[in-house]
Amino acid sequence: MCLSPEVDVVAGVAISVVAVDALRHVDSRRTLPLAALPAIFAFHTFTSAFVWWGERGDISSTLGDAASITFMFIAFILLPIYVPISILLLEPHGWRRIALLLITGAGIASGVDYLLGLLGGQADAVACSYYIDYTIDGRSAVSGVLYLIATCGALLLSGSRPLFLWGLVNAVAVAGLAVWVQAGLPSLWCFWAAITSFFVAWYLRLLRREHAAGKPWPWEPPTAAEPKPALTPSDAGQPPG
Repeated sequence: MCLSPEVDVVAGVAISVVAVDALRHVDSRRTLPLAALPAIFAFHTFTSAFVWWGERGDISSTLGDAASITFMFIAFILLPIYVPISILLLEPHGWRRIALLLITGAGIASGVDYLLGLLGGQADAVACSYYIDYTIDGRSAVSGVLYLIATCGALLLSGSRPLFLWGLVNAVAVAGLAVWVQAGLPSLWCFWAAITSFFVAWYLRLLRREHAAGKPWPWEPPTAAEPKPALTPSDAGQPPG
């Protein structure tokens, strides 16, 4: 992530608590991938601490290199595929779902390209003052664009207002980080993504409350969870008493 391994450990513990809360509020298999996102971020954050320690020489180079590869696999390959799928599962049938399928395809294309670079030994991680510069050389610039489309665009296409608004916040945050320090974007953005864990836990609580109040799940038709009105005598073909 960023700043230092000590910050990563503290953040990882905090995110782990949020991850447990998010998983406790899973009421449908469709929400499970989204609920598992904080757990992925927690593991990612702890992995970052090992990358820092490896760069400092506090642990063996073998363990440090393994941590770097694991971190980049999650950041560059898993997330651009996983994020749009987790949003896709929450959408009902319609144009948004079709668009999210296309975005998922963009994430897969980006992830495969970065995976080839990672397997080809073209990945590198260099510790800077307050972030780690992660790079996978030899990749097409198109892959970077597809990556941003998959990770940011999925939320912006969501029909859920909270997810859409968070997508706007996320897009602004990513743009700000890119302007601030482009080389550290993968590291710093992942730290911001970890903050997203708190939003995920809140959103799952919101879905549970709304469904308990009779509102359908986001992927259900508007009337799916609405109780049917009781038949009146006239509706049943009987004269009123």
